[in-house]
Amino acid sequence: MFTKPSVAILIPAFNEAATVGEVVKVALKSGLGRVLVVDDGSSDPTASIATKAGAELLKLKTNLGKAGAVVEGASFLDVDILILIDADLTGLNPNHLIDLVQPLLNDTADMSRGDFKGGRWQTNASQAITPVLNGQRAIWRNKLLAIPDLKTQGYGLEVSIAKVAKQENWRVIHVPLVGVSQVMKEEKEGRKGLKGFSLRLNMYWQIIRSTFR
Repeated sequence: MFTKPSVAILIPAFNEAATVGEVVKVALKSGLGRVLVVDDGSSDPTASIATKAGAELLKLKTNLGKAGAVVEGASFLDVDILILIDADLTGLNPNHLIDLVQPLLNDTADMSRGDFKGGRWQTNASQAITPVLNGQRAIWRNKLLAIPDLKTQGYGLEVSIAKVAKQENWRVIHVPLVGVSQVMKEEKEGRKGLKGFSLRLNMYWQIIRSTFR
């Protein structure tokens, strides 16, 4: 007898108090399963806002980076399929999440990856240049946790997943996320100029490191 795979939505978050609440509410409205926010050592009210919005919370004592937060959350959630979404999304609705997971529920994909369409030009352009870096995806939990050394990859999470998907010939489907965008690093908490630029450089360094490891 066929048993429908269990699903959970995993949201890694570091100092995302401004947006995490709305993202959690959309995730819950999808009705797909548990919604877990992994607070990656935030210094702002990310954790309290996430729980107030209705999410389960896994609060890390120190900042492990995006990949570390995802691995901790994936290990915490005993489900078949994980939907990974960023905590800084805008324009998200429940149908986007349903569309992401459907190919896995139908057994037509091992992983789906979201593609921003019709949102802000900044994020559309960034994704057009480096589509592999989009963090919105659905993936089988056992495949994610089997990726070697994933926990240490920081912002190289997406590159590490893409490399293994290619090596192992995963069935990957791209799902358009119409109207979805995200807050750029330089915009968050008024982090402009050199500080915002240095944050982005650090992210790119982690991505490059994962690409060539």
